[in-house]
Amino acid sequence: SSGINAEWPLRPGLLRQDAPLAARQMAGVLLKQFVEGSWGECPHAATKDMVKGNILPGLGDSISKVRSSVAAITSEIAVVDFPDNWPGLFDQLLAMIGTGEVNQVHGVMKVLDELANDITDNQVYTVAPVLFPQLVTLFQTESFGPYTRARVLSIFGVFVTLISHMDTVDGAANQNLLFPILPGLVETTVALIGTPVTVKEEYKLLTECVTFLSKLVQTFPKQMGDQVSAALPILWQLLTNNANNHITEVVNNPDFCDDDAVDSDGSELGFGTLVQAIFEFITSLCERKKYKAMIRKVLPDVVFYLITYLSLPEYQIELWDADPDKYVEDDDEDSMNYTVRTGAMELLIDLAAEMKTTYVEALMAAITRHISSCGPISEGYTWKLYEACATALNISGDVVEECIESNKVEFNFGAFYNTVVLPGLQTDKPYLLGRLIWLTSSYVKRLPSEEAMATLLECVCNSLKPGTPAPVMIGAMKGVYALCGELEAEEERKVLHGCMERVIPGLFDLAAKMEGDLLMLCLDSLRVSVSVRPDIVALEADKVNKFLLELFVKHASDTFIVSQVNEVLMTLADIPECRGSIQTNVVPVLLQILRAPLPTSPNKKSEEDEEDMRTEVLDLLTVFVRKTPTPLPEVYIKEVFPAAMSITIGSAKDSTAILQSGGECVRAFLAQGYQQVAELNINGLSGVEYTLQLIAKLLDPEIAEWGSLYVGRLVSSLIHHAGTSLNINDILQAVLNKLTKCESPTIQQGLLVVFIKLFNHDLEGSMSFLQTITTPSGDNGLVYVLKSWCEIQDLFTGEYETKVAVIALTKFLPHLLSPDSPLATIMVNDDEISIDGGRITRSSKQQAAPTMIPITVKVFKILVTEYGNILEEMEADKDVGSEDEEEGEEEDEDEEEPQLVSIAQLAAYLGDDDDEDDDNKNDPLSEVDLQSHLQQFLTQLSTHNLYNNLCQALNDGERNVLSSMLVAGS
Repeated sequence: SSGINAEWPLRPGLLRQDAPLAARQMAGVLLKQFVEGSWGECPHAATKDMVKGNILPGLGDSISKVRSSVAAITSEIAVVDFPDNWPGLFDQLLAMIGTGEVNQVHGVMKVLDELANDITDNQVYTVAPVLFPQLVTLFQTESFGPYTRARVLSIFGVFVTLISHMDTVDGAANQNLLFPILPGLVETTVALIGTPVTVKEEYKLLTECVTFLSKLVQTFPKQMGDQVSAALPILWQLLTNNANNHITEVVNNPDFCDDDAVDSDGSELGFGTLVQAIFEFITSLCERKKYKAMIRKVLPDVVFYLITYLSLPEYQIELWDADPDKYVEDDDEDSMNYTVRTGAMELLIDLAAEMKTTYVEALMAAITRHISSCGPISEGYTWKLYEACATALNISGDVVEECIESNKVEFNFGAFYNTVVLPGLQTDKPYLLGRLIWLTSSYVKRLPSEEAMATLLECVCNSLKPGTPAPVMIGAMKGVYALCGELEAEEERKVLHGCMERVIPGLFDLAAKMEGDLLMLCLDSLRVSVSVRPDIVALEADKVNKFLLELFVKHASDTFIVSQVNEVLMTLADIPECRGSIQTNVVPVLLQILRAPLPTSPNKKSEEDEEDMRTEVLDLLTVFVRKTPTPLPEVYIKEVFPAAMSITIGSAKDSTAILQSGGECVRAFLAQGYQQVAELNINGLSGVEYTLQLIAKLLDPEIAEWGSLYVGRLVSSLIHHAGTSLNINDILQAVLNKLTKCESPTIQQGLLVVFIKLFNHDLEGSMSFLQTITTPSGDNGLVYVLKSWCEIQDLFTGEYETKVAVIALTKFLPHLLSPDSPLATIMVNDDEISIDGGRITRSSKQQAAPTMIPITVKVFKILVTEYGNILEEMEADKDVGSEDEEEGEEEDEDEEEPQLVSIAQLAAYLGDDDDEDDDNKNDPLSEVDLQSHLQQFLTQLSTHNLYNNLCQALNDGERNVLSSMLVAGS
């Protein structure tokens, strides 16, 4: 590499203690850049050995910044060279720890903190016995200071994760490597938590202590009982004793500055980070039945202090006043910006989900306690406590409402309204006023009187006027969204009709002046408002559509805002009086963007923006087509359809978003106007022939796999609408070929459903056809489809797709069981699947060799499992909400092992948002009661002469499902 000879003299510059600090830092920066960019490719082994042989003493330099630079360079080299090309590194680092010299130990710990993440399973057996005792001794020695001791726990945290995962293969890994040193380590950790903080840097150590305990609770819940019992009182004392200090020193202190609370590594320092760690510790306890009872006993106090920590700090108010967009972002439940307030919000949400009724009772008690103990709302900073109580009630709304509806908790919202809301609405505190408007809108059905309703609606309308303080306006926009969501019935919504005459124009005026998150919030509120009074926008349809188009083009590079604009336009497409305006004003501009996106969208920044823009346009046009009554207007058939086709067929092979959206747009045309498409002539090709070209592209083996996500739907739609007029042989061969190339079960499912629908329509004919075609490798088409289907059926997602597949299997099994069926000899994989830590994995006992079973047995097991899934879901629906009533959990209850995956679990895990597909709704199979269908089928099957043989292959869980059939059917 050129420049190596010029780089290496920098090494003495970095380590030379009499050189100016600035020169040493520059040398470190340049050497680090070289190591990061060129170390692996550098051919000069002797020079690299010289660097490795001389750089480690720099870890003990007297200057912290130099130590950090050397540690970073050492870590970068170690990632590439350790252990093969730097075998002595670990021994050298251990020797440096053994010296006890504070600077050396500090530098070595920085390296080990980085290196721990790259230690392999095999290396742990050599490293742990030597390293762990030294680290424990170091951690228990006060003279090494908070930073170094904090790094010890950080390193141990990495090893805890690694070794606990190893324990699934080596059952003695935890026992041999970790458990011998944990008692002393944890005892010191708990003791340190109770140590008074004398300097700010000690917060770093305390925070790491709490984080380490959380990891141990999550990883070894059975072994941590005594330590949790010892730690909880100390942590509780930290939270409660510091609550008042937090209010006086942070919340109500206009001079508090959060920017200085960062150490040299960029980590935050201070009580806030410690509180965050304590909140996470409480969350980890609530996730374990063994410890949940501990939290339940003190829940009223926990919630009381969490509300205290919700109080708005002055420094935060200043930031939000300067940037209201930041307020919208930070106040969101999913905000990634951590503060003590957002941490308290997150923990309250977790507690509500875990304990429901007990939580709501605790919340009511805590709010009552706060309100009764504070002064008038107009006095000093008292308003912040009222705002905190309102925030707690706001974020807990769903659980509170659920408990009230089920008569598990009594809540007199009228009293709360008179005590807190009404006085608060009369204050000049924008953050309190905005919060109360939103809260009251969320509890609109609990308002005590018509007068209260009138007051709320007037506040909402007035708060959407120009010049209103941003927090009030934000609360009003959220209030509008809440009102429309709570009052869903047409009769209920009548109360909103009058105010919408001011709200809808007001929101349009605000949208014209807003950007970023504020604009997105405004558009979201506008979308739901339009559905309450569609007649208002219908009168100004042209003006409204043109305005929305301006927003669309103006924010072309912001996918989030464009998506929100699209949502409003899609809502307008539901209004018959707006459709003509959409065709006249919106569609031509969208076509212009499709045909020439760059000139039309001056704000786009890159080709990626261009693709995003086209995708949004295609998605929007798809909705317009779906919502337009037949026959489709000429602008759609003669202009939109060819444009969508041209963009999709002409897109690059890896343009997955355009391929997906374009295919779905064409499918919408087939559903809404197949005959018009068939009669269309585009450069000598009919619309159907053009569609076949698109399908051929989407099924091209060279196309990116996810570009073919929806091609199965398009193929099925074309076959359905074209019927016998279409020669489908080539299409099905292409679908089979694509199936052999796909690795994702999701893509495989989409392609398999093409054949599954055909099986449901004509089993014998479809089987006969598949027998005549082969895969590219020569496998029989029918055999390949059946094997692929059976092996991923348990991964199917989507209620409709699962239903049609199960119904088809009930048609297949009798055929497979017939005495002369050659298909009965097919063998398929019967590996079990589990969800472990968010990963879909095969059962560990199946790792050596898969278990192969006859297809007849596999199909039978699938049907029994699917029937069990349905019973499980029915039982779950009965038991919703019962978990919060389990007050007497066993404290020594074993943690649950990974369970077999059910369809419902996988749907929830993978995301199941396709069941509302318009085409599926029209399929008679979607109306089949699958539970009844399966029960009837399995009952009839029980009379078959091979039934007992099939049952012998079932496991205990599957046998229990069959034995429950009599109960389910009674």
